[in-house]
Amino acid sequence: MVTRNAVTLLKTIDALDPWEELTELGLHLLDLPIEPRLGKMVLYSVVLKCLDPVLTIVCCLAYRDPFLLPSEPGQKRAAYMVKRKFACDTYSDHMALLRAFQAWQKAKAEGHEHSFCSRNFLSAATMEMIVGMRSQLLGQLRASGFVKARGTGDIRDLNSNSEIWAVVKAALCAGTYPNLIRVDRDRQQFITQKETKVRFHHSSVLNKLPLSSKQTVAHMRKQIVAELPCDWLIYEEMMRTGSIAHAHCCTLVTPITVAIFSGPARLPLDALHEPDQAHLEGYMEEEDSEDDSKYDNQKAMFKIDDWISFRVEPEIARLVLQLRQKWHALFLKRMHSPSKLLTQADEAVLRTVVGVLIAEDQALNLQQPSGIGQRPRPLVMDYCSPVHLGRQMQSSPNHNTSFYNSSAAYSNSGLSFFSDEQSGISGSCSSASSYNPAYGNCSPRTSPMSHAFNSHSKLEFPQSNIGNSRIRYFIIKANTSRVVEVSMAKNIWAFTPTTERKLISAIKEGRDVILIFSIQGSGHFQGFARFTPHISDHRPPEFRSANLGSCYQIEWLKKANIPFQSTRHLQNAWNENRKVQISRDGQELEPTVGESLCQLIVKGQPQPIFTPDCIKTNRRHLGYCRENFPNDSSPVSRNQMQWDPQNQVSASWYDSSCSAS
Repeated sequence: MVTRNAVTLLKTIDALDPWEELTELGLHLLDLPIEPRLGKMVLYSVVLKCLDPVLTIVCCLAYRDPFLLPSEPGQKRAAYMVKRKFACDTYSDHMALLRAFQAWQKAKAEGHEHSFCSRNFLSAATMEMIVGMRSQLLGQLRASGFVKARGTGDIRDLNSNSEIWAVVKAALCAGTYPNLIRVDRDRQQFITQKETKVRFHHSSVLNKLPLSSKQTVAHMRKQIVAELPCDWLIYEEMMRTGSIAHAHCCTLVTPITVAIFSGPARLPLDALHEPDQAHLEGYMEEEDSEDDSKYDNQKAMFKIDDWISFRVEPEIARLVLQLRQKWHALFLKRMHSPSKLLTQADEAVLRTVVGVLIAEDQALNLQQPSGIGQRPRPLVMDYCSPVHLGRQMQSSPNHNTSFYNSSAAYSNSGLSFFSDEQSGISGSCSSASSYNPAYGNCSPRTSPMSHAFNSHSKLEFPQSNIGNSRIRYFIIKANTSRVVEVSMAKNIWAFTPTTERKLISAIKEGRDVILIFSIQGSGHFQGFARFTPHISDHRPPEFRSANLGSCYQIEWLKKANIPFQSTRHLQNAWNENRKVQISRDGQELEPTVGESLCQLIVKGQPQPIFTPDCIKTNRRHLGYCRENFPNDSSPVSRNQMQWDPQNQVSASWYDSSCSAS
């Protein structure tokens, strides 16, 4: 039963076709680490160009409600009023989530996060988690080709309509379908396709608290129905208590939004019934008045599914149907080719849809809050040097007395995926960063990464037709670009205990270990390095986290900036045949896939990068490993992992025998 219901839902949202095969939409939903309905919201927001607000709302729904229950019964009304304040009279719980997140980020930037959360009944830990989830989702969208680094299709372009609440509601409506509520004004109640007794959850801003004990539930319900300006709402989930169903996280939407964005992409053949046809097939209801009956006979029936239908003027019904067809054709086109730019005709369709949504909201006098499309503030620690920003660089033969420009360094290094996030950083942080003593050998106008991502640099590898199974490949995830910069400058890295055990185990087997680096949320691979069992004497602040082990010496073999889009054809058989970019820290790659990924990073011809001759260098390690790493299953101690300087081999990955070949 559960499986059948899940398959039915996937068919309803167009993730599966009638033969239960994945559609273009379904393939992209597989790449997003959230529920299919929430993933559909995100993809619709990409095409509608309102990505940021929808991304925030989706992360709140995917994790948990950031609003806390009051600890004291007397604070219940205060918590309700706080949520109403964030909703801005939009009849929307989703708006309350969005504005609460934006206000929290502002309070955090101003240094009074704790008092803000306490005063507004918010969980700071939940907000921090939402920030991380946003980064992960945005990185996956970059990897899939929906978000480009710059130009048309970049993060700014995909937020062109983020300030328009009507457009944001359209994306939410597309994702929440079939979770729709209709207002039955004749019976003064709310109904869904399966429920006839629906109430708003007590935490919803659409629910009303009684002002006195004399107000009954029926009276409150009638008051709520009378205040709603239109008859359709979306909801996130339904909770049943006895015979009453409570709708959680609701938002009021206009009829035109439901008509265009809800339902399947392909409507049934009988979707539009002209007046005569509707009358003959019994869709017209008998009326007491002859005039009313005559007027209704002139209307057409526009059906979305077996439950959602509209009775409108025939010309309006035809126009809505045409606009709906053009919109869904545009959406399917984007799903088929995410990285393809929109044509002028596509842009015209999008402008028409946005104009219709705005006009409908204005006709119903719905509120349009300002500032909902503001870009979230990136964490300063991800982009700025930890040393004081105003400190001037010290004079030396290699340094002039100027300031180190972090923005220029990132731009020169090829880390263009951060350029569109830096707009939210304060001027003092984005304009200049001070000289960092860790980069003593770097020019003031370049960072260690600026040389690393030089597209003209090439690595030459001996050719061989023999595959190499003595190399093991691991994906390493970095939290920020800062730690990668330090790693490239110092040739060190600190691993989590789980990853460290995997690497040491590979070394004990006499294998060579290649580490392929990717910054979390960047949508790129930054290069690959060779792991050595040296424990470094230096431990910079970036590697002093409590969940990290010792700092090991590594050898960077190639530093590049390869987008995930160019590696989508590589699937890791050791990770359920998922794409290589969908990997956790320490995920091992199947050897042929790892070698192919390294070849892409090197940008060389399709030839084996590491030949058996090159492995001769590392056989020197094998004797040391057998001596210092006993062949038992006992944990490896820190003393066992210390490298003997007398047995230390050349730091170069390739020795003379490799070069001679």
